[in-house]
Amino acid sequence: MKRIPTLWMALPLLIVLMGAVWARAEQPAADVTAGCSVTASQNQASVSLLLDADRSTRYRASGAAELTITAQGTAFRRVYLIWDTPPGAYTLATGDGQTVDCGADGFLHELVELPEEQREITLHLSEDALALCDVYLFTGGELPGWVQRWTPPYDEADMLVLPTHADDEHLWFGGTLPLYAGELGRKVQVAYLTNHWAEPYRPHELLDGLWTVGVTAYPVIGEFDDHYAGSLEQAQQLYPEEDVVAWQVRQLRRFRPGVVIGHDVDGEYGHGVHIYNTDTLRQALELSADPEYDPESAGRYGLWDVPKTYLHLWPENPVVMDWSQPLERFGGRTALEMAEEGFACHQSQVDYFAVEDSGPYDCRKFGLYRTTVGLDEEGGDFFENLLAEEMWGDQPDLEAESGVVAVTSQPEAAAPSEHDPAQTKGEPLSDSLRERGFHVWALMILLVAVLAALFVGAYRFGRGRD
Repeated sequence: MKRIPTLWMALPLLIVLMGAVWARAEQPAADVTAGCSVTASQNQASVSLLLDADRSTRYRASGAAELTITAQGTAFRRVYLIWDTPPGAYTLATGDGQTVDCGADGFLHELVELPEEQREITLHLSEDALALCDVYLFTGGELPGWVQRWTPPYDEADMLVLPTHADDEHLWFGGTLPLYAGELGRKVQVAYLTNHWAEPYRPHELLDGLWTVGVTAYPVIGEFDDHYAGSLEQAQQLYPEEDVVAWQVRQLRRFRPGVVIGHDVDGEYGHGVHIYNTDTLRQALELSADPEYDPESAGRYGLWDVPKTYLHLWPENPVVMDWSQPLERFGGRTALEMAEEGFACHQSQVDYFAVEDSGPYDCRKFGLYRTTVGLDEEGGDFFENLLAEEMWGDQPDLEAESGVVAVTSQPEAAAPSEHDPAQTKGEPLSDSLRERGFHVWALMILLVAVLAALFVGAYRFGRGRD
């Protein structure tokens, strides 16, 4: 009787292992929110609003409160919280006595990873975390793309994008975010001059739009309340110029970007606060390397002289960006199509504006306003002449001659207005998920190779026995 080769005895184990790997690769996280109950230490009548998947409704406490969330069936591993306003610090206690500190980053859309699966948790809300719109519970596994997994703002960014309002980043800067943040994986930081806390649906639209186009670093949301201005002079009356310039300088010093993207000097369609944003940015670009200006931010972040600054529609040193190329990150959709998807998250604005790749507000058209690394020769890439990060990573002697090339300013104009709830549409894949998928497929390929070797070895063994 022929003996069974020892290698063949390992075959069942390898098949089981391959099945386990395949199951892990394909297993999505389950949304188990529907099978849970919520009890509150106050305002119990409103807790059902936490489970209605509607950001326009909210549970609100009048002081420090406790919310206990209990799973009726499957245990959960992640808690996704949609806050009405950025939370302050609060704690989450698990049913087995563990405590998780939360809220420190102030994320409006906050994902909390639990130490292990739980059937009950309690949120101990502080005086700073009192208004919550929605709660979602998920098991382990790959989360759906609409669940936003924000990281804190970068310590240093490759690119700093400076919109005035939520939606400007899509309307006027077009495919910048989908291409550089989403497709190329650059460290792109977005910092909005104004905030929309008086219109509670708009901050949700803002985050949904950024997540859709591949941004994962939480944005900076400015301290200046949103108001319309028909001219630069009106905007200067709304916001003290000294405060706005100082805010701009802090962003430049904090993020130390290689490239800055700013608005048209005429405010796109003439919005006075857009004009003011770029006017103060241009001042800040000359002050951010000055040790005499704002010593507090200089001491905290250091000085910085931005290598390249592009302004939308700037007429000198023009570049027309190609937003028509298919992007692998987004399944072949183009940067322009993704800008449109990002803007579509701003449901309060879609009746008034549209992303345009032609005409007077063409989102492809920029100009190199200021450079310390020379003019573009080829065009089409904001990082031309900045191919290596070390070219802008260190600036040892900012008081020396910098070789800045700048172009003088343009006049202003007059304008319509901007303004008003949506769910996220896109499903960008996080880097961690990409890496995990790569590792799973690599392991599967290895196992297939081992199986093939086993078959070849067994075949030769059998022929040798014959």
